[in-house]
Amino acid sequence: EVTSPPAPAAPTTPEVTSPPAPAAPTTPEVTSTPEATPTPTPEQACANGVAVADPEANPGLVADCVALLSSMDALRGEAPLDWGGGLAVADWEGVEVDGEPPRVTGLDLRGKGLTGSIPRALRRLRLDEALFAGNALSGCVPSAFEDASGDAASLGLPWCLRYDRLDETGEVAEAGEWAILGGSGEALTTWESLRSEAATLRVHQTDADGSSWASEFGAVSEGGLFEWRKASDCWVRYRLAGAPVRPSGASGRWEFPVEWMTYAATGAGCTGAVGSGAVLRVDEAAPDIRASDIVAPVRHGPWVLPPSGWKGDLEPRVVHEPPSPDPVFTTFDLDEARRSIPYWRDPVLPPGWSFGMAHSGTNKSPVNGYCATWGNALGYYGAEICIYHKVHRPSYQTARSRDGSVVFEPRVIDGLPAIVHYSPQGPAHEWTTSVVVWLYDAGAGREYKVLGYDPRMLGSNTDAVIAIARSLLSPAARYEERPATQP
Repeated sequence: EVTSPPAPAAPTTPEVTSPPAPAAPTTPEVTSTPEATPTPTPEQACANGVAVADPEANPGLVADCVALLSSMDALRGEAPLDWGGGLAVADWEGVEVDGEPPRVTGLDLRGKGLTGSIPRALRRLRLDEALFAGNALSGCVPSAFEDASGDAASLGLPWCLRYDRLDETGEVAEAGEWAILGGSGEALTTWESLRSEAATLRVHQTDADGSSWASEFGAVSEGGLFEWRKASDCWVRYRLAGAPVRPSGASGRWEFPVEWMTYAATGAGCTGAVGSGAVLRVDEAAPDIRASDIVAPVRHGPWVLPPSGWKGDLEPRVVHEPPSPDPVFTTFDLDEARRSIPYWRDPVLPPGWSFGMAHSGTNKSPVNGYCATWGNALGYYGAEICIYHKVHRPSYQTARSRDGSVVFEPRVIDGLPAIVHYSPQGPAHEWTTSVVVWLYDAGAGREYKVLGYDPRMLGSNTDAVIAIARSLLSPAARYEERPATQP
């Protein structure tokens, strides 16, 4: 059987595949550059609620915080310091906070590798202790640090703005010389005249340590404080009454219009000719005088504050006759009080407070002035405010009670001498003590008094009462004319 061969297989056509479409080009993702966050100023960093808790209630600690942050870069040099607004001041490296209300009371920066200088802003601190050993600091040491315990004197640096030679001619032609002139331009050379007749402070722009302060003198502002000191019971503190000037034709010296504000004058040799040994410490940010630091009677404006148990002499009291007595007057109407009381001032009070009553010329108020009561938001006594002519000058008040429960402390508030009465924190603290603030306007012999009754104005809560007292000092409240009966 013949079989036919199989038919040849049909040729296969290779499968044609189309090449893959090219991938679409990728556009690189564009990311926006975030805007740089501006570095907060020291004032902003200290008021953010972290560096200082409740900054409105703790203005003193806010001021200390600002002083430290303003000083940080100059002080540390190339060294690190962890100071900043993201951390509570009490947790900053080498910073001690104490007291109620809290303040910066100590700096312990030993061995921190600091290579900078001690800046001007640190002069504002009220330090109990200042420790700087083991650093390579330059510049000068603020005179305020001389009053703190520590090692500032061992740094081998000069004291800032220190003058050690009284020039009795008043020319102040050499470095380190100082003079205080009276109203007629005469040089004052007795302790008594330095405390009573001072009109102009004249200093050489170069101090006793050879440092030139010309650039700093130009920045000094009205209200600054200058202290002349011989001992803890013999010193005078002056207030700068205007802008400093450089006398024409007298190179190398500056003049500051001054008026005394506070002094202690019971030390041995603190009468008669000044002689040698008196040192002028120029410090425009001289710290407050604490009641606990008063070791001899201190005259502050119209007040004399002796230490507890003082048995020595006190300045005699002088009666400064007031203007004609105000009429006897009592009102429960605020508008009538505003119309009828010559010395009336509207205070700035907490929200919800209301006027109670005002009385003048009665046995419960000054015969030349008035007192007014204000109720708090709950309807209870909030505060009493009095403004009156101060008849007896000086008036006396022990600076500190024997057990330390109450103090009468000298302050400077808006350039005026003031006394603040409160109970400091400690074992003898009395939280029920009313805070009282007195301010004195020497131009009129007029005194402003605010007495706190509100619970937030008791014990050591001084800031709220000080704020009310400060609110009375509007421009209209500063009396320019001196009464004819006042010398």
